[in-house]
Amino acid sequence: MNLIYIDSKLEELIQKLFENNGPDPEEYEGILKLIDAIDPGEMATFREFMQPILNPATIIGFSFTKPFGYNGDFFIIEKIYQHYVNPDEKYKKWDEFFHTFPAAIAVVNRKTLAKEVLTKLNAGTDGATKNVMILGSGPVTEVYEYFNQIPTNNLIFDLLDLDNRSIAYAKNKHRKNLQFMTFHNQNVIRYTPEKKYDLIWSAGLFDYFKDKHFVFMIKKYYEFVNEGGEMIIGNFNVENPSRKIMEVLGDWFLYHREAEELIEFAVRAGIPFENIEVISEPLGINLFLKLKK
Repeated sequence: MNLIYIDSKLEELIQKLFENNGPDPEEYEGILKLIDAIDPGEMATFREFMQPILNPATIIGFSFTKPFGYNGDFFIIEKIYQHYVNPDEKYKKWDEFFHTFPAAIAVVNRKTLAKEVLTKLNAGTDGATKNVMILGSGPVTEVYEYFNQIPTNNLIFDLLDLDNRSIAYAKNKHRKNLQFMTFHNQNVIRYTPEKKYDLIWSAGLFDYFKDKHFVFMIKKYYEFVNEGGEMIIGNFNVENPSRKIMEVLGDWFLYHREAEELIEFAVRAGIPFENIEVISEPLGINLFLKLKK
């Protein structure tokens, strides 16, 4: 393979990594620093050399190859949630490395945050039913774990996802709780709800939207929040230490945004300023725009 390598230090490191079937923990920081130094003109060369692991057998390769046609699909999110590691020695270390990415940890953290929000909402029902909508629902693992940790559920879920495979997977996972769940195979931009909700939640969808679509979606769905309810929207922070490796090896691009941008979008959508708040998971990598009604 005749490649013009970025520099001899990087070439030597990559060759060593493949000889060792992947990185060991003491090498993680060095790899991230080297990838952070790659400029756009060097990306194709670097990816070509990394081809042995840029296939669906690794999590980062699954992102790169997009077997379902898009980034952040339900299956890769589920792999992150379940801390999946390919047992094949050629790939095992690469998956272990992936799970140390701050972005991957933040994704797991947002699942924990979702369960906390749902548990709090359920505790405040006083036995009355409350309605929840999840936009871009994916594997719905946060709801699955919520069901497993509460004694009595009073929440009714509407779950929107454009990918039928995601819905089929989630239905099978949730077969014991389907009486509380309605799945909608819909484009969230075109869909119009038929009722109002006490919570509209979306953790991993809005950071794929351009600014104008983000504002449009706030304005549209806020109309379907009940008085006293809230809408919570996740978006990756600009301060994402994993951004470069996600883009270089995972071909995984997001619209990273600051808290001030999220607040501005809400204001542009007509949300009263006093009803706007930005929170985050513990690492501060996933921000959440919280809009009260």
